Amino acid sequence: MSRENNYLLGNGEKLTDSVKIKKSSGEKKPPYDFETAKEQVSSWLNTTIEDFDNLPDDACPDEQVSVVITMHPRYISKSEFPKDLLENIGVRAVGGRSRKIKPRAWGVKTHPEEALTDEIIVMGPKSKFYEWSNSISRWDLQVKGAESLTHLEGIRAFSSEEKVKNLPETDERFLFEFVLHEGNSLLNMNRFKRFVETHDGQVVEEKIRYVGDLAFVPIYASVENSRDLASYTYVRVLRAMPKLRTYMPSAGNYIGENDLFFSEKPVPSTDLRVAIFDGGIPENSPIRKWVNVIDPEGIGPAHEEGLEHGLGVTSALLFGSIDKNSLEELYPICEVDHIRVIDSNTDSSEDYESYDVLDRIIKTLRKAEEDGRPYQFVNLSLGPDIPIEDDEINRWTAELDSLLVGKNTFVTVAAGNSGCEDDVLKFNRIQPPSDAVNVLTVGACNTEGMVWEKADYSSVGPGRSPGIIKPDGVVFGGSDEDEFVILTNDSNNPLMGTSGTSFAAPYLLRSSIAVSAQLNINNPLLNKALLVHRAERNEKLHKIEEVGWGRFETDFSKLITCDDDEAIVIYQGELNPREHLRAYVPLPEEALIGKVSITSTLVISPEIDPSYPNVYTKAGLEVTFRPNTERFGVNKKDGTINRHPKTRAFFNCKNVFGNAELELREDGHKWEPCLKASQTFLAGSLLNPVFDIYYHNREEGQALRIPKPIPYALVISIKAPKVPDLYNRVVRTYSNILVPLKPQLRIQLNG
Repeated sequence: MSRENNYLLGNGEKLTDSVKIKKSSGEKKPPYDFETAKEQVSSWLNTTIEDFDNLPDDACPDEQVSVVITMHPRYISKSEFPKDLLENIGVRAVGGRSRKIKPRAWGVKTHPEEALTDEIIVMGPKSKFYEWSNSISRWDLQVKGAESLTHLEGIRAFSSEEKVKNLPETDERFLFEFVLHEGNSLLNMNRFKRFVETHDGQVVEEKIRYVGDLAFVPIYASVENSRDLASYTYVRVLRAMPKLRTYMPSAGNYIGENDLFFSEKPVPSTDLRVAIFDGGIPENSPIRKWVNVIDPEGIGPAHEEGLEHGLGVTSALLFGSIDKNSLEELYPICEVDHIRVIDSNTDSSEDYESYDVLDRIIKTLRKAEEDGRPYQFVNLSLGPDIPIEDDEINRWTAELDSLLVGKNTFVTVAAGNSGCEDDVLKFNRIQPPSDAVNVLTVGACNTEGMVWEKADYSSVGPGRSPGIIKPDGVVFGGSDEDEFVILTNDSNNPLMGTSGTSFAAPYLLRSSIAVSAQLNINNPLLNKALLVHRAERNEKLHKIEEVGWGRFETDFSKLITCDDDEAIVIYQGELNPREHLRAYVPLPEEALIGKVSITSTLVISPEIDPSYPNVYTKAGLEVTFRPNTERFGVNKKDGTINRHPKTRAFFNCKNVFGNAELELREDGHKWEPCLKASQTFLAGSLLNPVFDIYYHNREEGQALRIPKPIPYALVISIKAPKVPDLYNRVVRTYSNILVPLKPQLRIQLNG
């Protein structure tokens, strides 16, 4: 059987069952004894209260103040959240963020010098903090929440100075974005508006937007007054209103005169709906017969550069990088809706461009969902022109992540073209909404040849933890030596060589559309899992911080087939809370020889907490690998044989992230929504190997009371170079279970 008939194997979920495994957890020795901790907390509280006394009264409605509690890095799991302590004091947690610290002590012999930890933003009446300060000297370990004192590394007032981000140097009034905790309260918002007015600011009420408990509030004010406004208790962050990305890195080069021929054949009919949100398509463009251009209500006239960008992005999706030397007809991959979200106000004096463009995107996606005609595939090659931040979420990211949870919509996002910006200041980092965990972020590489590297302009990672592997991967986006060829609207010069992640993202989406159309599969989790699984990266040449999981495969046939010496199996289903799902690795009945490589990719789409970037995902995964189901360990405590087979590290930090220089929380990898790892074994060491998958959950950093099941997609591949007929063996062994996913539709690349 040749490779072209070695199709992916579906129905892997029939090789799973539920198992009960007792989770063990040992007690930790705290870094500080109780009396030492109590004295330190008392000192912190005294300083904090002094800072409260310096706050203006009108910045503290109902005497409400905000405090930052820093946890020790060893005490940041959901079970160690100081819930009892906060309840006893009479205050509430409203948000969180990450911070790298050097603790005063560790409480263990082996430890790093510094580590990431959680900072919890807490609010409550001043009186509650005064009472806590006055009573703490009388506390003992019987007091509710007292044990948490030994887990703390700091308490301080949430100052206006640490809320301020990247303010402009100007004496003129400027448009700022304020982000408020508990901003969805009408009372809180009205009070804040009055506070702004008394400090000579102007709230742009019609542009206020809400995501979860956060309110994003545009305000005109002077830089000096904006700092005063930041003292308001409910303000989380203050920053300059972000602008949209420009159309860099390359304006493009016309490629002489070319005769182009567009196919007259109809595009194969599928149920897939595809959308591009961009700058529009020129009215006389020949591709309009395959493109339905939609102008949202209220949008202004088209932007000339926006039309050029929109045409290029759409060209990349329909045709990929066009072969400038080919005389064959151009045949599109599909029909597409192009929603024009950029108008003539964009990139001009319009202050709200970032808000207006996102509003059009969100409104269109929601309307399609409400009408029962949701988009299955979406590309975004635009976004705010700012690098992501570890401790704050941009509105674009929060809105999209919230919207996409539980939806059958696969979204590719261009990582950004800031790769040549300052590395020390991290201006070259990926741009929102590239940090969203429920999208696939696409960077660019310089060629489609065998030897490749990240394109210099392509923005780099890492993302935020969780969601740290960003970009998810790279694909050809053009370079000075090897340009990405797109259509123009110039009949004399119809082709242009250019470069940018703007073209890499739709180029990859094209491949995913082809796979879904051929296999009649509509599952965004599976789309992501399959692309990540097939991504290739040389650890010695390509940093995971720059190229993510590696270079994505864009050859449709390779994405849906296997080599003769490998089998790739797809598992789809739901993970139930507080249960282990056992997924069996389908080895053939016949004994294998030599070395066997097992690669596994697991993807979920978690709900998110935009107020808590440090614990952004509400769902996470713990995966245990058991290579031999006849080998059992011994319980060290009582000498009994363990109930379940021995484990071997598989999805640990080293195997997942390799030698990457990533800053992770102690439990960071357990909350990543996408995991991929590979291990090589001697064939004789494997006997009915299994993965035990445990889905855990949290909300606002704490355990979730009533968690819901969550969909998953799992791809497992087995490769044995010394077994040239491995695929056939697996197919024979599981002929009544696994089903080859044969194409239902043949994709034509050109006429």
